[in-house]
Formats: sequence, structure tokens, C-alpha cells
Amino acid sequence: MRYIFAIIFLFANIFAVLSIRSYESAGMFVFENPGDVSNSLLYFALILFFTALVLLLARSQRFLAGLIYALTFVSIFYVLVPFLDTFALILAVIITAALIKKPHWILIDISAFLLAVGIATMFGISLEPLPVIVLLAVLAAYDAISVYKTKHMISLADSVARISAPMVFIIPRGQEKMLMGVGDVVIPGILAVSVQRFTSSSEIGFIKLSALLTILGGFLGLILLLYIVEKRKGAHAGLPFINTGAVLGFLVSQLF
Repeated sequence: MRYIFAIIFLFANIFAVLSIRSYESAGMFVFENPGDVSNSLLYFALILFFTALVLLLARSQRFLAGLIYALTFVSIFYVLVPFLDTFALILAVIITAALIKKPHWILIDISAFLLAVGIATMFGISLEPLPVIVLLAVLAAYDAISVYKTKHMISLADSVARISAPMVFIIPRGQEKMLMGVGDVVIPGILAVSVQRFTSSSEIGFIKLSALLTILGGFLGLILLLYIVEKRKGAHAGLPFINTGAVLGFLVSQLF
């Protein structure tokens, strides 16, 4: 069952690549200078700020839920705008209201999938591969420290899971739930979109070889992670495995 996460990862990355033209046409760029490495540091700083804010508000479920659902509404709106225009606002209201009133795990996973595709695409078309690789390296190190050393990422995941917000993918398994952070899909997905947009490479159908190998590298990294999780129970940092696989996949593609 846990390997369903790998299928989610694969489809989210493919949809992100397919969404590039729609987001470009809608002008959904995050940064003006895609080659500026400092953009990656800004992205990381925003992650640190958000993490600190969630941990600070974790003692008050009401305030934390308000923040998370507000961000969910805004994110879903921006993710859907390139496809639905003004109707994105209506759908964002409906989805957010449904998440608040009856947060079934299927609705959470669908919402998380939409967010993963949209966020990966928006940042991927806004950053060239070099800044993205720097970002992936920094976040992989941060993920390892925050899970194995400080363990605050585990507290963050628990707080978000209690609210049933679409920041994690959920697969029920008897009395327990298997979780995978949306970031484990988004972060390597940014690199896949970036290399699809900014690199020259042979194409296989709708996708460039460089993007395909980046996705496959991340996919294999995730498979390895899931295997380790099956053997060693408990929380594990995903980005060191997935990001390394994605970067290696991209580097291999440059040999052709």
C-alpha cells in the first residue's frame, strides 16, 4: 500500500510538466530572474518562517487551523486560475469548505495533488536548474536535520495531520495512517519542470529526456525510501533520497 505514494509522485510530476504552458500563459511566475541563486535562499527562508509559525501556533489548534485553511484557499485558487480563470475562486471556496466540514482522506489527497502540481509548476518555470539544485541540496540537508536531529518536522507533520489539511498525502491502513509530505513531491517536481523549460534535450513525446530522467531519478529515490520505511518503522526524511535521485537523474541526462 505504501508504494501508492510512488504512483502519486509519478503522476504529479508528469502533470506538472504538462501544465507548464498553461502557467506560462497565465503569467504565474514567482521570480523575475530565474537564474538568480538567491531566489533559492529566499524560498528556503520562507519555509523556515512557515515552519516556525506553525510550531508557534501548534498549541492553539483554532489559530493554526485558521492559518492553514486560509493558505489552502489562496493556494488552491492560484493553482486553478490558469485553467478555470474566475471560476477558480468558486472552486477554491468549495474545496476549502469541504476540507473544513468533512475532511475525508480522498478529498485531502486530491487537494494535495492539485497543490503539488501547481506549486511545482509555478516555481519550476521561475527557476533555472542551477538555483533549483542548490535549493534541493539545502532542503535535503534541512529535512535530515529536522527529522533525525531536532525532530521538529515530525511535530509539524503531526500538527498538520490533526487539522486534516492538504499538506500531506494520506493512505489509511487499518487503524493507522501512512503519510507523505506534499514537499516530497513538490521539491523534486520543481527540478523536473525547470529542466523541461530551460534545458535543451531530445524529446520523447511531450517530455524532454532531461525532465523524464529527473522524474525517474526522484521516483527511484522514493522507492528506496519506501523500502527502508518498510524495513525500519518510524519517521524518515524523504528529501535526501528523493532529491538525490532527481539530481542524479538530471546529471545523467546531460551525458546524452
